[in-house]
Amino acid sequence: MLISDMKTNRNYIAVLLAIAAIVTACDKHDSLDDQTFIGKMAPQVYWDVPGLTVNAGDSVAFSAQYYTTGERPISHLEVWYNTVETEEKQVTASWVTSVTYSVVISNVVERLPENFAQARYRHDEEFWNDSLHAYAMNDKFPTSYTKSKVQWGSSDWDSTLVIKYFGEDFMQHFKDSLETILKADPDKSYTDYEQLYVNAGGDVTTFIKAYADSVLNENTNKYDRFFIGHTIPAGVDSFYQACTFKDLIWDKKKAEYGISYKKQFLLNAILRCYDDEGTYGMALSKEITLN
Repeated sequence: MLISDMKTNRNYIAVLLAIAAIVTACDKHDSLDDQTFIGKMAPQVYWDVPGLTVNAGDSVAFSAQYYTTGERPISHLEVWYNTVETEEKQVTASWVTSVTYSVVISNVVERLPENFAQARYRHDEEFWNDSLHAYAMNDKFPTSYTKSKVQWGSSDWDSTLVIKYFGEDFMQHFKDSLETILKADPDKSYTDYEQLYVNAGGDVTTFIKAYADSVLNENTNKYDRFFIGHTIPAGVDSFYQACTFKDLIWDKKKAEYGISYKKQFLLNAILRCYDDEGTYGMALSKEITLN
């Protein structure tokens, strides 16, 4: 019984010593993020990136604090990042009133990092900061000028850019799809054809005299207009066929084209701190937007 009690006391003392060691370590490095490691004790690292939006090709400045409680000395630090490419495309026929005819396309492409660091930084014992109880450094990492933002649309018309950004068949597909919607219900789409005619510079009175019939709406006490015979006249169909994609997306009221394209790159960056055996700890990821 005596031997058993002595073993229990030893275990209890060992647990107390372990807890005391953990509390002391947290006390010393309370300025850095808490991290849990299994196996080898990796260096711990924290960084701050004040400018999260930069021009492509410019460097990104950062500050870092790091330390180790492991047996191995710190070797160096590295910045790694993967690239996320986003595309946003939108085309709108603003004159359509029966439906909201707008094509919106969003693409997200994630480009994984190459198998090497984007930047490497030496460790120096002179970086030690007594007040922080950690090493401290200020530096920067590069970005590529090839990842600059691309934005186009609305004011300037360029058919070659439409083909480049939306595809060679997009303009015809847009026109054909819209025509299918308009022809599905001639009574409902009368106002759309009328608006397209006016949007293209035509006179509304001329359109009404040539193609419209009407009936008094007792609820609104106004005349509802529709096509004669409730079918789309040949002259209106011919007019639509003569319209180009450029005509269909022109917004006369705003004096601009209803088309836009934007491509932008984001960097998901991390900072790694290595010991001399290659074991590393990582700081929290930072998202950098490139303009």
